[in-house]
Amino acid sequence: MNVRRSNTSPHLSPRPAKAVSAASGTTLQEEDFLRVIWHERKRAERSQKPCLLMLIEMETQFPFEQRGEPLRKILSTLAATTRETDVTGWYKDDSVIGVMFTEITVEDGSSVVTTVMSRVSEALRSRLSAQQFNQVSICFHLFPEERDERMAATPGNPPLYQDLATRDEAGRLV
Repeated sequence: MNVRRSNTSPHLSPRPAKAVSAASGTTLQEEDFLRVIWHERKRAERSQKPCLLMLIEMETQFPFEQRGEPLRKILSTLAATTRETDVTGWYKDDSVIGVMFTEITVEDGSSVVTTVMSRVSEALRSRLSAQQFNQVSICFHLFPEERDERMAATPGNPPLYQDLATRDEAGRLV
């Protein structure tokens, strides 16, 4: 399994979606899940209670028909291993699954990521074949991130700032 950061910047309209918990077994569609990311980032800014975005991606070299069964197993595993307050959805339809862990308690951001990574990895390893598990990449994005004042103008975690990426792209002259 690989751990990496994603730089995907899909469109996001800034209207909050109705939150659906991962534990309910319901998976939000891409547009609604991206609204949840925006909404939770704004909530974290106001409350100063961090949120954590986990993105799980299967290698895309295989057609969806071959990825479909493992993706369904990943979704059912997430439903069984996440809290009722966590939100799951398609970050990128049919290829990248996201879970937004809301209002987490953070003493040390790296320990939260390590704990979640261990728990999710162990659960996925028990449900997927070794070959399927090795085709999975998991990345984490903690907000608010610790930042240097010189970096304040540029978001450091593009997956958490879809609304800003869309706004910036709309304002560019061709």
